[in-house]
Amino acid sequence: MASTWDVVSSVLFLGIFLGAVFLAVKFSSALSTSTTSAQTSLKSQGITYEQGRLSVQTDRAAPSRDEYIANTQAAFNRGAKTLKSHANAFAFKRGDSQEDTAQSSGADTNGGNRGFRRTKKLA
Repeated sequence: MASTWDVVSSVLFLGIFLGAVFLAVKFSSALSTSTTSAQTSLKSQGITYEQGRLSVQTDRAAPSRDEYIANTQAAFNRGAKTLKSHANAFAFKRGDSQEDTAQSSGADTNGGNRGFRRTKKLA
């Protein structure tokens, strides 16, 4: 026959298990409700998401071929201006300030080895 402790511990374990299942079901329903409300909110703004597909409704017409090409060329021109204004960021030559810091740190400045040079050996 089962002792009192066996019955109490079984009821306690069953209660904890059923509580966890109840919380999981509640969380699932809350998540489903939240997803549904988000979809209806987005649908009112013209965005629909069904079966893994997203579609956006706009009041503008799609750009013509000429407009698309003009926009692409303008984007390339903006990128070229950005690269031109930051030419030093993409250069591989050393500047005066880099040589000064390289000499103080003990790095090779004679141009033989332009990359990283390990000064300590790893054990």
